[in-house]
Amino acid sequence: MLGLVGVASLARIMARQLFLDGDTEDLLRCADGVRECLSAGRWSGCTEAGKWPLLQYVPALLTRLAGGSTEAAGQVLCYLSLVSFFALLAVTWRTLSARSRPVAVAAVLVLASGLLFHYATRSFGEMGATFAAAAFAAAWVSRRSPWLVAALAFVIGLTKETAFPFIALLGATCVVVHHVPGQPWRELLRAERGRLVGSVAAVALSGALFAAFNLFRFGTPYNARYLEEAGWGPSLPVQLEQLVALWVAPNAGLLFFWPFLVVLLATLAIAVTRQVRRGEVSVFPLLGVAALVGMLCVLLSRWWAPFGWWAWGSRLVIPWLPAALLVLLYAYAGTAESLIRPLVATPVRAAVLALALMVAAMPHLVSIYRSNELLNALFVDKGLCPGPALPETAAQYWRCLRAEAWTHPPALLHAYRMVPTTDMPKRALWYPALLALGCVWLRRSARVS
Repeated sequence: MLGLVGVASLARIMARQLFLDGDTEDLLRCADGVRECLSAGRWSGCTEAGKWPLLQYVPALLTRLAGGSTEAAGQVLCYLSLVSFFALLAVTWRTLSARSRPVAVAAVLVLASGLLFHYATRSFGEMGATFAAAAFAAAWVSRRSPWLVAALAFVIGLTKETAFPFIALLGATCVVVHHVPGQPWRELLRAERGRLVGSVAAVALSGALFAAFNLFRFGTPYNARYLEEAGWGPSLPVQLEQLVALWVAPNAGLLFFWPFLVVLLATLAIAVTRQVRRGEVSVFPLLGVAALVGMLCVLLSRWWAPFGWWAWGSRLVIPWLPAALLVLLYAYAGTAESLIRPLVATPVRAAVLALALMVAAMPHLVSIYRSNELLNALFVDKGLCPGPALPETAAQYWRCLRAEAWTHPPALLHAYRMVPTTDMPKRALWYPALLALGCVWLRRSARVS
């Protein structure tokens, strides 16, 4: 009961720190552009509709059509992010608790202690996409109704035009989770036929809607703006550097902004690999998740804005990681539990884990109160990067991006320094307190199960 009261209090605190981001302001202007084109009977070449993915246009347009202001539409998008955050925690807990309660608790703590806390208060579309992908994976591995799986695949397909290969790979990985030694693959595919066919149909439908929307915007079935930006990609050496930066750059790397996720993924992969060599578990779910994460990072390293900046940490890498973690923990729940139990085997170890979680989470708490100051220190103090579109500015852009990722004053360290001076109410400390309470819950779950 105390935990539920704490979660409700935390949600109320977060709801008071909702933030409308610059990209969203442009998206809202573009949503109004859609209305204007439709009112004028322009069904093609509506450049006012902008370049953004389709999904966020829907609540924005509905809010505006209902008489809401642009600010109200932005607030709706922020609240969708907040709801998606807590829904993600709930669906992760419900799915994994059927396999192992300690693993389920640990997964919730990992998800709650990292970057997602920050983006739960933002109007960016990543939080909604993150929930949709995780819910899709949860529904599939739990073998829910094909209609539910298809509906979630359809929603993910609207979050980004590049989502389709990730949906396919994630779905295939969910299928192999249920493969047992000696089972013919044909038999497994027959059992999953409904979800496979439904997902393919849903992806085709979302792709058709994107094509129609692009015809409306650009007069072509593809996103002409994004295709143009794809040509701004860096050279191979810069791509390799950005691939590394996604994980270990001080101002962008997941190792710094989401350490518990990286450590859990790495240690679980090592442990599973050892079991695979001994013939104890199947390698296919691990290979599927590795391919998913690898493809995501490689494609982002080729993009002109791999971190999704102006933003806190790496934004674009977020949507698929909780789904990948959920599938991996579901497939190898026993292995994960053997790694988690020693962490809370004694009260001292549980206390150390709680302290580590609270320390890792504090910058994200500061970030929702002092976001502008933190981002200004990283992106503005030493000058804005020029755009990479022109050959004469491209080299300078990549140097600037490298400096912001690797050599500018660490944003996380700046956030830690701001903890004593951050103007936040004392009730905001519910966040680290709930993480500590979660460690008590984890220890109790590990002892009972």
